[in-house]
Amino acid sequence: MTSFRALGQGAFGEVYQGYLRHVAGDTVEMPVAVKVLQAIIMSKFHHANIVHFIGICFDKHPRFIVLELLSGGDLKTFLRESRPKPERPSTLTMRDLLKCALDVAKGCRYLEENHFIHRDIAARNCLLTTKGPGRVVKIADFGMSRDIYRADYYRKGGKAMLPVKWMPPEAFLEGVFTSKTDVWSFGVLLWEVMSLGYMPYPGRGNQEVMQLVTSGGRLEAPPGCPGPVYRIMIPLVIITVVAEVVVSG
Repeated sequence: MTSFRALGQGAFGEVYQGYLRHVAGDTVEMPVAVKVLQAIIMSKFHHANIVHFIGICFDKHPRFIVLELLSGGDLKTFLRESRPKPERPSTLTMRDLLKCALDVAKGCRYLEENHFIHRDIAARNCLLTTKGPGRVVKIADFGMSRDIYRADYYRKGGKAMLPVKWMPPEAFLEGVFTSKTDVWSFGVLLWEVMSLGYMPYPGRGNQEVMQLVTSGGRLEAPPGCPGPVYRIMIPLVIITVVAEVVVSG
């Protein structure tokens, strides 16, 4: 591994850009992202919509996990940058938005099929291969971005930080997480996509959201969101059905 360069305080967290040589003396270098982690979670995943694990460096402590470098940045920032401005409309079409959501749905389905619960599906935790045409969205940040978006989380006892605005009641009240937890979170992520990156439950704090959701309240449709898309934001269906509806819509 050579030429480390800090990528800064983006959605990557404390991540560095480096260049990987497969064998000593090799002149061909591949740009990669390098992240300090205590556990290898993504090494078992192989899917087009999950950030690809390359390897781990054991030479020094702390050890480094090596992931593919996704130059498009995180989905939340991308959506916000694509909002309409006085001098121009949004650069994204409805087809673009649905494609982003479908990419995440495919990744979620893969995780569910492999009996893995992400627990933090959100736009901030998804990365893009590029900001331009042909972009692919991939699920990332398996516990990697909480320090960056601390305001999005709620502290519940000890040091635990919970993303309550993306969680169903049984998760933030009782600590119960199942594959349906990620389905609920995907519904909130879909709202983020359709609103071009606004914070869910606008104007409400975490405590207010907990009270709202436990009493049966739900997010209102973002401005301009098609009715069929809003209806699948209600996170009461399995992720495979969500994906099929997005495709047909």
